[in-house]
Amino acid sequence: MVYEIQKSFLLANDLIVSNLGQDGIKFKSVDISTFYTKISPQKIIKFQNIGQKYFKFILAGNEFLEQNEEEISQKFFLKEQKKALVPALKKKRFEFKFCSLKTYIELYEKPKLCILKVFFQTLEEARNFVIPKDFKVLKELKLDSKNLSLYGYDLGFDIEKCFKIIEKNQNFTLEFPDAISSFDGFRIFLFYLFRKLRFYWNLALQNKKKDDLYEFYVYAQKIFIILSSFDEVFDKNLSEFLASKFKDVVEKTALLLEPKNDEETLLLTLSSKEFNDLFNDFEVFIKESSFYQGLQKDIFFKQLVALEFRKKLILFKKFLVKDFEYENFSFKFMQLSVFLEYFKTLFNLKSLDKLNDKYFLNSSKKAFSKIMKKRKKLLKYIDNSSKNLKIYKG
Repeated sequence: MVYEIQKSFLLANDLIVSNLGQDGIKFKSVDISTFYTKISPQKIIKFQNIGQKYFKFILAGNEFLEQNEEEISQKFFLKEQKKALVPALKKKRFEFKFCSLKTYIELYEKPKLCILKVFFQTLEEARNFVIPKDFKVLKELKLDSKNLSLYGYDLGFDIEKCFKIIEKNQNFTLEFPDAISSFDGFRIFLFYLFRKLRFYWNLALQNKKKDDLYEFYVYAQKIFIILSSFDEVFDKNLSEFLASKFKDVVEKTALLLEPKNDEETLLLTLSSKEFNDLFNDFEVFIKESSFYQGLQKDIFFKQLVALEFRKKLILFKKFLVKDFEYENFSFKFMQLSVFLEYFKTLFNLKSLDKLNDKYFLNSSKKAFSKIMKKRKKLLKYIDNSSKNLKIYKG
């Protein structure tokens, strides 16, 4: 196989396409569709339809090192497309000559991108190439169709605007962009959870009702679960300290929920200096860049969530099959229910939807008997989900 030297550029818009015809530049256009049936660190199987031709590629873990390429029939292509791990990546390619160099303009359907690719015969030629200003280049980039299929492309995210929306209203379902980084994703998520916590904290102090106190307890537990599950995104020492503090909040609130505790005890605990100081400090930390200094802060949020989600599924299965203890069921159930509630929409997997809808919409007490009676079915949903989330490892 011949490897070509190329440079890729993200363009501001697709006006260049209409300009080709106006300027009398001859070009060829073709529709291209790409999907994957296997993605692992060791091996990738990719299928591609280019115009009227169909291909299968078997690649090493690095997509740029193709091991095997074969032309296949349309029938086989369509059959394998049913096994696609994620929706096909579709684009329209325009090929023409620019300064005697082979050049592509590629318009992607989703994510909506306009990419200019220029091919060179030598490295020196590539180094000396200067793109004209008329092309309205936003940046030079390296494209990986596998990552585009799994995560899309980050076209810019206004996190301050997001903070303002959450500050005014938390009564909506969070939906994370596929291409958001762990740094931005967790800043938004922790801020959202914390605003919900403060809302129920204030309600519990004002109304002194156990229902409001229970919601406060739930959100304190959610924050503890996220801090302890993703400590490699945050400053490790600080996140461990905060996780222990929120664990303490959870334990003290659980005691307040017992029937023997009165309004005075509730008010004294919730309005304590310990709670006030923790919440004031936490609100500052979650917005500061210095809190997000872990080794994994720059990887895709979706990838990191997928790996931890899969880990939670495997551990929950192991707990049910081998290590079951009833006194630990409630917390194990809560851990997985948090991931299902906030992250299942990231992956669009039927097995996760069924797992959530059939077993995790009720409290742990109500769900327990159903899980025990229909454990075999639940384990099947866990296995299917785990298998599908594994593609985000490589």
